[in-house]
Amino acid sequence: MTDHKPTKRRVLVEGLSTLYYEAGEGPVVLLVPGIASDPQDWFPVMQELALTHRAIAISLPGLGGTSPGPDVRPSTMASFLMHFLDALDVHSVIAVGHSYGGLVVAELALRHPHAVSRLTLVNACGLGRAVHPGAVILALLPERASDLLSAIASLPGGATALTFSSNLLLRQPWRIPATTWAAQFRLARSRQTLRTSMKVFRECGDITGQRRDIIVTHRLHEIDVPALVIWGGCDQLFPVWQGRAAARRLPAGRLTVLAGAGHVSHLDSPEEFMDALGSFVRDDHERPKPTTRKNTGKGGPP
Repeated sequence: MTDHKPTKRRVLVEGLSTLYYEAGEGPVVLLVPGIASDPQDWFPVMQELALTHRAIAISLPGLGGTSPGPDVRPSTMASFLMHFLDALDVHSVIAVGHSYGGLVVAELALRHPHAVSRLTLVNACGLGRAVHPGAVILALLPERASDLLSAIASLPGGATALTFSSNLLLRQPWRIPATTWAAQFRLARSRQTLRTSMKVFRECGDITGQRRDIIVTHRLHEIDVPALVIWGGCDQLFPVWQGRAAARRLPAGRLTVLAGAGHVSHLDSPEEFMDALGSFVRDDHERPKPTTRKNTGKGGPP
């Protein structure tokens, strides 16, 4: 029986030592985590996808194992992903991004459409102005205050508080494997990861919510590849109606709402998540577009 355990690797991308994991062979599925998660969070997804695909989970610059880059603008990160794919001699991917990583892969699809054959946005950033007030507070912190907070959080005891504060992002934490909690704890101890995460908050947010200049909703009509939007129905960070609106704007878009999941829906509802992503990745989408699929879940206005 083939072992689909992800393998840890590094490659030099634009002069940065870049951490990534891969498993399986075949068409490439690129998995991009958000700022509050780790590439290892994708391991259960990777092991399932590796039955038919080559699954790659990357750590973005400054976030959990990859050296920091010059800035954290979504467009810069999308360019970095393109250079990463070039370094691996990969010409086209099924791009999957969670939260901030969702915004980055959306930018990748918009700026380098030849590189993305299918797109999945998971509780993605950049699809509307509304956001949890806590994110606004972090976005408004001055840089020195952010650095001080990062330093305090990286001290013994601080990581524990940050790890368990992730309950804001999860609705079913008892379903999270112990190895994932351990990875989150290690990530929370990294001062560089915390500093970069705070930069992302400042880059993506202001006093009104998500910054207007990072919003991609009005450009989604330009993405004509098959696209899947997956959203946790109980997401407290980004409201579910943002996912509904995004799916409607994507020409070949469809929506799956995971009713019991929070912001990190692939951890909260792993089986339901794979039911949605697995069929989207593996099925033939040349046939007529099916009716948008929705699980139970309540949303606000589009």
